[in-house]
Parts: sequence; C-alpha cells; structure tokens
Amino acid sequence: MTLPLAQADGRRRRRFQVPGRATLANGIGMLEGLVAAAMSLVLLFVHQPLFVLCVGGTAAVVYGVMGSRAAYKFLPLADMRQPFALHAALSWIPASALAFLVALAMWDWELLWGRSLWIWLLATPIVLIALRIILYRVLARMLRQGQLQVERFGLIGEKDAISRLRADPRIWQQGGQIVTSLSLDEGWTGNLPQPEDIARFARNCVDRKCQHVLLVADLSNLDAVGAVMAPCRPYALNVLLYPRGIVQSGKINLVDTVPMGAVNSLRVLSTPLNDMGLVIKRSFDIVLSGTGLLLLSPLLLGVAAAIRLTSDGPALYRQERRGFNGRNFYIYKFRSMRVMEDGRAMRQAQADDPRITPIGRFIRRTSIDELPQLINVLTGEMSLVGPRPHAISHDDELSGKFELYAQRQRIKPGITGWAQVNGYRGDTSTQDKIEGRTLHDLYYAENWSLLLDCWIIMLTVFSPRTRQNAH
Repeated sequence: MTLPLAQADGRRRRRFQVPGRATLANGIGMLEGLVAAAMSLVLLFVHQPLFVLCVGGTAAVVYGVMGSRAAYKFLPLADMRQPFALHAALSWIPASALAFLVALAMWDWELLWGRSLWIWLLATPIVLIALRIILYRVLARMLRQGQLQVERFGLIGEKDAISRLRADPRIWQQGGQIVTSLSLDEGWTGNLPQPEDIARFARNCVDRKCQHVLLVADLSNLDAVGAVMAPCRPYALNVLLYPRGIVQSGKINLVDTVPMGAVNSLRVLSTPLNDMGLVIKRSFDIVLSGTGLLLLSPLLLGVAAAIRLTSDGPALYRQERRGFNGRNFYIYKFRSMRVMEDGRAMRQAQADDPRITPIGRFIRRTSIDELPQLINVLTGEMSLVGPRPHAISHDDELSGKFELYAQRQRIKPGITGWAQVNGYRGDTSTQDKIEGRTLHDLYYAENWSLLLDCWIIMLTVFSPRTRQNAH
C-alpha cells in the first residue's frame, strides 16, 4: 500500500527522531515517574522535605521502572486494546507499598496516619492512569501517522523488494524508517555482492545513524548472507535477514530463533504460552475457580433448586464440546432449556427461543448458567479465560466456513474470552460474526498475559457489551 504523495510529505515534515525504542520507553517511564514524584508534594503540607523526598522518590523510581517496561512492550504495536491502564493501577501497588515501608522507617507512626498521606496514596493512581491513557493514545496516533522515527534501517536487496518494503506502511507505523538502500540486480543471489560495495554501504549506514542493516534474500542462500555479514562486522550494526518470499506472499511470520544444531533455527509458529506461562495461567485458574466455587456455593445451590422446581429435568447437564488441541470434553452448564442436546446435533439458541424456560432466560442473560464450568476449570479441561468452546456440530460447521477457525484450539477454551467482551457472543449466523469472533480469539492467543486475563474478567463482570447478545 503506497501513501498519497501529500500525506507522505506531511509525515516527513512532522517526523520526530528518537535514538531507539529503549530510549523512548525509558523516557516515557521517567516521565510517569516524575509525575508520581510530583504528586508526593501534597505531603509537604504536613511532613518535612526529606521525608517527602525519600517516600516520593521511592515510589517514583519503582513506578518509573515498571512504566518503562510497559512502554517497551507497547511501542512495537501500539495496541490500545491491551490493558495498559490497568497495568498503571497495578504498578502503583508495589511502588506505594515500598514507599510506605520507607515512611514507616523514617517517621512517627502517629503522623503516618494523617490525611495527606492517604490522599497521596489514593489520588496518585487516578492521575497516573489518566496520564497513561492520554500518553499512550498520543503515541499510538503519532506512530500510526509515521511521526515517530524510532529505528533506522539500511536495506539491501533487489530493486523490486526494496520498492515493496519502502511502500509498506507497517514499517513506519512501528517506528521504523528506511533511510538508505543498496539495490542489487535481479537474480543477484547467483552473483555475490562485492565486499567493498557492502563495506561502503555499511559505512554509509553508520554515518546516517542506522541501527540495522536489513537484507532481503532467500533463506537457502547462506553464501549471500555471509557475503553481507562479513563487511558489516567492524561496525556496530544489527544485520537482519528478511526472507524474500515473505515480501511477495506475506503469509508467514518469523517469530524468533531457537538454539538447534550448529546454527539457530528460525521459529515460524510458536505455542501461545511458554512453560512459565502455562504454570502461571494454570495456577491462576485453580486459585480463582476453587475460590469461586466455595464463595458462590449458596448461589449455585439456589439456582439448582429453582431450576428443579420450575421445570422437569435435572439442574445440571453435560454437553460435548471441542477443546484444547482438538480434544473433546463434556462441559457443565445449568439447564436453561426444556431440551438437553448432546452437542453432536443441536440448534443454536435464538432471541425469544420457545425452548428456553422462564428461569433459563434469566440465568442465560446474566451468564449464571455458565458458572458450573468452574468445575471444568478446576479439572483442567477449561480455563477461566479463553475462546468459548462450541458444540461439536457447530465447530465442524464453522471450521468449513473460515479457514482460521480451527486455530482457536491452540489454547484452552474459557468461560469468558476476548471475543465475548468485545460483543461477539452467541450468534454465529453470518460470516462477519464468525470471522469477528475467530480473529478476536486468535488475538487473545497471540497476546496472552496474566494482566489481559484480569482485564477480560473485569470486563466480563462490568461491561454491558459482554451481555448484549445473550439469548
């Protein structure tokens, strides 16, 4: 996609150059830390300046470090859907806790419980959350418009490949800028570039403050890669390999490298969660599902009794669903209909469905019918957060309608998910709804974090979008 000339010129005129992504992230963290420190000035009305400096400085340093890490994660994609505002609130907890310990070590306990200290502890996170939202929105807009130049590239490859990459807006939307290039003849892979040409180009990259040399070449042509690397070794440059086939097709994303054999292997597909992620997510599920079953037991018993008293049939029923890695399992739900379909052949619920019982209509609208799935979470068949599992018959049908649909099975299904809190719940009667749900589920699998799980659970409880399609 090529930018209109006027828009491209305007982007160049408004460009702000930054030494690097880490420098920008640290600057953002420092700004947030300074605001946290400035908020501590409210303590000057009661406490001595040394006390304020130590307490406010401790909180500012801790919060600033955590803010830098959040910014470094945010900048490559500038995705406002991630819960960075929640991260700001959670970051204030350890920062204020350490500051409070410093206060305990420095001051009389009676003065610690003054109003000014508590105003600072409670008001500061509100200001920091507002700052994070405003700051990140500004950064996202600047990156989207190509106004932030975070990393500079020198590009080596065939003329056609260079033209394609220069025209790709995703490069400058991620803060990258191609500032110089070396065009090679078509089919150059059979005629290796001359070392003096590459060395001259590398010096030019250094003079123009490039951090990276991006080589567009075939993965199989290691001789060409070596011919470019050798002249670049005397310079502080990163040499990156961009497979030529990806420029043309764009169907494969390189994830990272894996130590294997004499050289590292390129990873083109990775599991959504690494080993530590699996441990964290499973621990989170066990603690919350066990606690939920214990605390909600009176409600669960009351709903079960109401179902038995108002309609014939059991309170709970099991239905076969397709789960993690394509394995089938039986999901538990409160019975909300007069029928109990097994999942192999069933009709999806619609608005004003006559099969739904009066109590069933209430528990479906409030999602209470899903609470027995805490048992599935506790046994490990499901997770609290993940793609919603569909009945076997629906799963087979939807897999045929959208080729990416089956990729939802790469992560455990959940009681709630990213698609549900964004309004993609229930009805899958149109292609747009199928694709919308699937793409949101795949986004969750590719961007999982414990913080995102917490954010989705909060939205499930408080956001009206979660229940807008409940039938």
